[in-house]
Amino acid sequence: MIELRKGQDEVAEYKNGYMAVPAVPGAGKTTVLAYLAADLIANETIGSGKLLVVTYMNSAVANFRNRIGNYLEERGFSRNRGYEVRTLHSLALNILKEKPENILINDEFEIIDPSSKGRIIGEIIDGWLRANPKRSLKHFSYHSSERGYDRAEQRWKEKDFYKFIKSMISYLKLYNFNRNKAISLKNSLKKDSYLSWSLEIFGNYDRFLHQEGMLDFDDLIIQALNLLKKDTKLQNRLSDKFTYIFEDEAQDSNHVLSEILEILAGEDGNLVRVGDSNQSIMGTFTSADPEVFRSFIERDKVTKKNILYSSRSTLDIINLANHLVSWVQEEHPVDMCRKSLEEKYIQPVPSDDSAPNPVAEDYTIGYKTFSNSKKEIKNIAEQAARHAINNPDNTIGILVPSNYTVDDLAGYLSEFDVEYEKVSNRYKEKLKIIKDYRSLINFLAEPHNNSYFMVCLKEIFLPNYFGDKEINDSIKRLFSDFNLEDIFYPIGGAHENKNKISNFIPTTYQADFNKMINEISYYLDASITLPPDELLLFLAERMELKEEKLAVIQNMALNIKSELNSHPDWKLKDIADEFTRLQDSFERFAKKIYERKGFEPKKGVITITTVHKAKGMEWDTVFLSYLTDDYYPSTIEDKFRGEYYYLKDEYSNPKAMAKAELEYYLNEEKSKNPKKIARIEHISERLRLLYVGITRAEKNLFLSAHKKIIYDNGSKKVGEALPYKILTKFINREKEKYESE
Repeated sequence: MIELRKGQDEVAEYKNGYMAVPAVPGAGKTTVLAYLAADLIANETIGSGKLLVVTYMNSAVANFRNRIGNYLEERGFSRNRGYEVRTLHSLALNILKEKPENILINDEFEIIDPSSKGRIIGEIIDGWLRANPKRSLKHFSYHSSERGYDRAEQRWKEKDFYKFIKSMISYLKLYNFNRNKAISLKNSLKKDSYLSWSLEIFGNYDRFLHQEGMLDFDDLIIQALNLLKKDTKLQNRLSDKFTYIFEDEAQDSNHVLSEILEILAGEDGNLVRVGDSNQSIMGTFTSADPEVFRSFIERDKVTKKNILYSSRSTLDIINLANHLVSWVQEEHPVDMCRKSLEEKYIQPVPSDDSAPNPVAEDYTIGYKTFSNSKKEIKNIAEQAARHAINNPDNTIGILVPSNYTVDDLAGYLSEFDVEYEKVSNRYKEKLKIIKDYRSLINFLAEPHNNSYFMVCLKEIFLPNYFGDKEINDSIKRLFSDFNLEDIFYPIGGAHENKNKISNFIPTTYQADFNKMINEISYYLDASITLPPDELLLFLAERMELKEEKLAVIQNMALNIKSELNSHPDWKLKDIADEFTRLQDSFERFAKKIYERKGFEPKKGVITITTVHKAKGMEWDTVFLSYLTDDYYPSTIEDKFRGEYYYLKDEYSNPKAMAKAELEYYLNEEKSKNPKKIARIEHISERLRLLYVGITRAEKNLFLSAHKKIIYDNGSKKVGEALPYKILTKFINREKEKYESE
């Protein structure tokens, strides 16, 4: 059993009612929530019902199941006894399955998956862009004659505009919008506001779904809420089924989920919500609203239990994070931003704790302001590389505000003899097995196609050989001079094959090459005798795939078997032709598999990521960069730099502006300025983002900024972010104190 700390022990004493658990970074909130769940189940407090845990990521679902299962097993109970762990969408679907007839989920209606939704939205957006070519570029800061304009326009139209509209469609659905409501509001807006564009495209999307008899996952959530509201018998039945409801990461909740959970719990039921509003940083990308959890905490009927003790970081790093909270609360220049961070201070654990805070031999927080952005990134890459070489047992994270900077950093790090990985690329690397199998299927379906074979050779069979120009050229000559059949099935047998190869491949490589030829011959023979689904499993066995990779291929085989059941006459070539359609399903499954495992930084390997993606992670050493006033603004007058550098400053955050304008109209608060509210929300979220970045560090922390940002087509002056200036003054005082002692 675990040893509970102060705060955790009070949470573990919970028996019933509504409880809010505000926690700090590294407080072990997931651990104590899993422990409490197992305790209630083991002591039969849940009665005849079940305990429901709701969280937001598939990886968190697997983590909870594993932890609760372990605690139950320690007490001699079944790992799966008395609880369910669900994501929001999974919970909504579960509710609707109780009464599917209420939303016409039958043969006439189809629930579309995220990839299908993405394709449909993409087609509708493409149509809108074609119909509004000038209008869609209304807020561009680039002129068509400027260098970089074409690249910016392509990025806006092919990627960023799509992401913005897709997120707004989900947001509008959570406010129960339909096409009629969207058209009605659009008619009262300025033609070129971001909200107006969102409503137009939303109306087209909603009309398409209705005409085609389709529902998406966002429909399921709002339909689940509507069903619960009107069906009291269903409410009572589900309340009896789930006698306890826990919500993890409650700071990322929204009003719809909050309402669903409270309906399920009932007025006098049992609801526990755990979160940290100071780590609410997902509002830019999702419908998350930190006010939902904050308002829940303040209600009279809700018992509040803080978990403030954390063993993640050194005392110096804890003091720095707490100083940021204190400054925001008491001195931030914008009054409306003073509640961005709650007055909740991290406490170090007692010295006799089984997992004490790290202790450094020196003051290990530093900072530096560089003359320009290129010098900053180059210097940070050099420092991180040197640190990795000198401290091979440390984990190292470089946190930046945007994906553009991640790519720049990777370029500089490639010049050093160190390992590094980009968090944004980890799925791409993991999904390579699907790409490889697609290449294999293409080749085995058309074994005479030399180009398909060369792809397999380069990517799967002999990838290392193609780094050697001599071997590369030799292989290309061999397969251009001979048919593939002559290599794999020579008329004179293996001896004849060996003679052919010896004329092209150097002696030192011939054994490996012959082994590869024999192995591919096995694959070709199997492709003739085995159906496509069994062929995939045979290949997995021959390639000795294990764990996640094997699970991905097994799932592919099951999907292909289902296709073969529907099309008994299909051969391997048909599967190859249909692979594009099937690939989305394969990749979704693969992502779920890898999400369960989560991301674990490796010792001696430098992780590069945005601060947003760093949430939930931690490193021994953290470099927190680009702390400038355009990325971390502090006043309404500051220049705001959103993800979209090519848009005018005042329009650089489309979603924040559209959301603020929507709130303005929905709440009828006509005295407020939507643009100002959007800026206040942006400043507030950036303060929380800075707090998250600081609290990722365990032992060492380095902050940096620059005074000029360098673009491909020029440069621009920027200032150090105000919070950065405040923190560097604090660091100087702490260093002086440390040195004097």
